[in-house]
Amino acid sequence: MNPFKKIFLLFTFLLLYLFVNISIGDEQGQHTMHGDTASVAPQTSGGAPVINEYTVPTPYSHPFGIAVDSKDNIWFTAQVTNKIVKFDPANQTFKEYQIPSTASAVPKSEWKYSPTERTTPKDVRDVTVGSPGAITIDKTGKIWFVEQVGNKIGSFDPATEKFVEYDIPTPQSNPDDLAIDSEGNVWFVEWNSGKIGKLDFKLNKILEYDLKSNSRLAGIAVDAEDNIWITDIAMNEVGRFTPKTKNYRAFPIVTPISRPGKILVDSSNNIWFTQLHSHKVAMLIPSTGMMSEAIIPGYNSVPQSIVFDKKGRLWYIDNMMNKIGYFEQQSSSFNEFDIPTINSQPMNMAIDSKGNIWFTEHERGANKIAQLVISTVPDAPVASTHVHSEENIQTPDSGMPLWIYVSGILLVIVVISALVFMKKKAV
Repeated sequence: MNPFKKIFLLFTFLLLYLFVNISIGDEQGQHTMHGDTASVAPQTSGGAPVINEYTVPTPYSHPFGIAVDSKDNIWFTAQVTNKIVKFDPANQTFKEYQIPSTASAVPKSEWKYSPTERTTPKDVRDVTVGSPGAITIDKTGKIWFVEQVGNKIGSFDPATEKFVEYDIPTPQSNPDDLAIDSEGNVWFVEWNSGKIGKLDFKLNKILEYDLKSNSRLAGIAVDAEDNIWITDIAMNEVGRFTPKTKNYRAFPIVTPISRPGKILVDSSNNIWFTQLHSHKVAMLIPSTGMMSEAIIPGYNSVPQSIVFDKKGRLWYIDNMMNKIGYFEQQSSSFNEFDIPTINSQPMNMAIDSKGNIWFTEHERGANKIAQLVISTVPDAPVASTHVHSEENIQTPDSGMPLWIYVSGILLVIVVISALVFMKKKAV
């Protein structure tokens, strides 16, 4: 064979060999890079914790808000029956208390529909109801709650079993959530009016502060400095109201139409809140204004309520997927568990002194409160991570494997040899 042809074939072979291996090496390099930077995928545990469910005595009561007192008694609102209910976990008994303003809300009637006579009731009455929603407990052990339809803020003293109800000045304001500051004042948000309300005990009256007329305020929390934090669904923002200066600052949410809901403040004064429409939980750092979001597993997740446990895990209940789960901050991973009752519509959460998670099951057929026993929660699966070793660490100067350099050097030698051969041939 002609020496020139041999050199040409060798050159072609080395060129193809180098091209193929560089391509393979590039794919391997991309795979390694993805392993380093990919976010942790949602994971579920192989086991399941113990979830105890307790049926409320009155049918179709629609349990809604929930709180735990200093003795680990569970208090919750029964939205349809207009009651405040106490559950004693020790003996598993319920005790119901009718809200005074609703005691005669639905008067009894002897009238019954007759398919033959088809007569209507003789008396048509104007009925008002309370519809108690969110609930919280102050330092003295007094129970506080909102009456969404009754347009009131109510309190119940377990020691005397007496109620006190306070009318909200703005008619049909629809109070949606409430929180208590360090001085014991009760703050609440008004869904229909775009106002923040304060039950001021020094003045013995309710004060209201206008934010934006077209706001839809959903959640409220108080930080360590007594700043009031709210979520605004219509404005798609988190807001901070400073009572001392009456100043309001808005923090726009990155995700459009996120529908922010429940909100809380962690031990580091960071703000956490749910996003019902965008299936996320989010954190805001007030000092910098930075906001981070984490997508909850499930195609139609609706995180309804959140609470921190003693390990710093953020627990949430998923209203649509019928799950309870937690978000682990260090690994940025989720762990979820099915709620035993199908379509229970979990609504709100609280945590007792042992760390057990309590929540309401709002669906009329479910009609339960539930307890997740924290000691039975299985360890989360270890997230898959890419681990570097001394053998595969590559510095910027050695970004390519050694064989690529050897192949390149051989190719250069072949080209130079071919040029020298051709020059001698020409001479």
